[in-house]
Amino acid sequence: MIHSDGKVSILLVDDRPEKLLALEAVLSDLDVHMVKANSGKEALRCLLNQEFAVILLDVNMPGMDGFETASLIRQRKVTADVPIIFITAFSDEMHISRGYQLGAVDYILAPIMPEVLRTKISVFVDLYRKSEQVKRQSEWLRRRAAQLYKLTGASLRINSALSLDKTLEIVTDSAREVIGAHHCAAVLALEQNWGRAKHVQSLSEKFEGREEEFSPAIFADLHALVAKMNRAIRMNARELQTHPAWLAQQGTVTPTGLCGFLAAPLVSRDGRNIGLLQLSDKAEGDFDEDDEAILIQVAQMASIAVENTIFAEAREANRMKDEFLATLSHELRTPLNAMLGWTRLLRMGKLDAADTAHGLEVIERNVSAQAKLIEDLLDVSRIMTGKMRLNIRPMSLNLVIESALDAVRPASDAKEIQLLTSFDEEADHMSGDSDRMQQVVWNLLTNAIKFTNRGGKVEVNLTRQSGYVQIKVVDNGIGIDPQFLPYVFDRFRQADSSSTRHHSGLGIGLAIVRHVVELHGGTVHAESFGQGHGATFTVSLPVSAVKMESEQVPPQRRSTKSNASPLPSPDILAGLHVLLVDDEADAREMLSEVLRRHQARVTAVASARDALVEFDRNLPDVLISDIAMPDDDGYALIRKVRGRTVEQGGARKIASAPWPPVSRSTSPSPSSLTT
Repeated sequence: MIHSDGKVSILLVDDRPEKLLALEAVLSDLDVHMVKANSGKEALRCLLNQEFAVILLDVNMPGMDGFETASLIRQRKVTADVPIIFITAFSDEMHISRGYQLGAVDYILAPIMPEVLRTKISVFVDLYRKSEQVKRQSEWLRRRAAQLYKLTGASLRINSALSLDKTLEIVTDSAREVIGAHHCAAVLALEQNWGRAKHVQSLSEKFEGREEEFSPAIFADLHALVAKMNRAIRMNARELQTHPAWLAQQGTVTPTGLCGFLAAPLVSRDGRNIGLLQLSDKAEGDFDEDDEAILIQVAQMASIAVENTIFAEAREANRMKDEFLATLSHELRTPLNAMLGWTRLLRMGKLDAADTAHGLEVIERNVSAQAKLIEDLLDVSRIMTGKMRLNIRPMSLNLVIESALDAVRPASDAKEIQLLTSFDEEADHMSGDSDRMQQVVWNLLTNAIKFTNRGGKVEVNLTRQSGYVQIKVVDNGIGIDPQFLPYVFDRFRQADSSSTRHHSGLGIGLAIVRHVVELHGGTVHAESFGQGHGATFTVSLPVSAVKMESEQVPPQRRSTKSNASPLPSPDILAGLHVLLVDDEADAREMLSEVLRRHQARVTAVASARDALVEFDRNLPDVLISDIAMPDDDGYALIRKVRGRTVEQGGARKIASAPWPPVSRSTSPSPSSLTT
């Protein structure tokens, strides 16, 4: 063993102290550690504790002589090859022969010649140094080969990951394992927005249960330094504890006993910094140049894998977009064909009363289908732009579910599917948006009926469990492929999006379900044992903090027997002046006719500018405006109207507005409606 000061040890064994002192004096110029033993037993104890480059062993000692001591040394595997030089005053050939038989490398007769002894000891000391160097090199090569082997495996795992999160998880685990550290963190900031960066970390058993000590905020300044320099940074424990970027975090909870820091940047193909990999607390020793080189390789692999994943996701998004557009065109064209065909037949005027009624029914049904499809598309748009809002109020989940069941019953009856229910009264009352929750249940039921074969059954269960209410929709239909199950709530995802598929749809209903449920603070998940084994969708919603009595629940229930609202009284708008703004002539004409049939006085214009002119000419009682219009849209028009004086109609109010908005968009004020 070579000590930290670069010296090696030699063992001097003699029962006479003066001889040991003499040997020590002779060898004092060799710059070695000399360990002295005054018996064979003591020499053996010394060999148990450390390694020696060479042993100087006296032959003639009481108790255990030199030959017996040498024999025991040779029997131990770890000391069998240690060079032994016998020192004795006996020149008997038998002694010399026995010494060499026991593996002695030399046999020196007393009195000793100092120069000769120093020269011989120097040879064995140098030989030991070179042997230790070869061992170290061999161990380094072995460790390096093991690291490269692990690195190869890590490369395969990293490049086979299918998502950014999985890529970062594999990268952190692999880097920590290959280099041998207790902590590894990956930070991914694709747009160099560190405030919204992804953080993934891997911890060994040493830090199990101490995850909070490795919060990204603790290393924030060091991470910023790595990103700014865009190169690897390596520090030992002392350098880390005194670094200004580390000291700046001492007001927070920092990991105790952290040994060292090593980080390498993640760099894109164009040289931009997109994050970093960071290691802390090496298991053995400090991080060295080899560790830094390996981490840089892992960071390079991670950077390439991240960009490949992004490109793959972009390609997949483009593929899904193309499929979605093809599906959308089909879903729009199919009802249009039916409507156009029946419209032409009606124009011919050769249909009897029954066929005419049937044709109008077909047209109305397909218009409703298109309206539902467009409303779903608008919901997806609201989700993507973060504009979907909830109208939170007390509600009855029983009524919500029953309304949805009424809406899907014609479809279930057509396929002879049983609709079974089980309601827990304790789970009935809560706060939420009843319209949106009915949309959730309707989507789940429609989905279940669509994928359940004729004669099957669909169950709806409402239960309460420890602070949550659960709505379960269970079917015994065709089930879900396990490979598709993780993507079932993704927008535009469909298990079968081919042109030969058996079921229609755009693949957005379940995405809307998930978003609406999450807006309510809940979760939704799907289960299926595979194709042919049905599926279960579970919605979990937190119970309202305020328990409501049943009489507090609004008694109204949305009619689902027909999509048409009850017709109002013919003269309900008598005497009301309505200003109608819409750039589409057909829509403007239709709405004007509807309003006039209810005795309203209508002024119809095609732009916001014309509407403001009408405000100056003749103040209306009600303003109905389209939203999307050229130049100034509906919102801009409302803002300009609200900015006018009272005399100009800016603060004009109406006691009641019987006319509901055409779409779900909320109106800017009680006296103005947008469509």
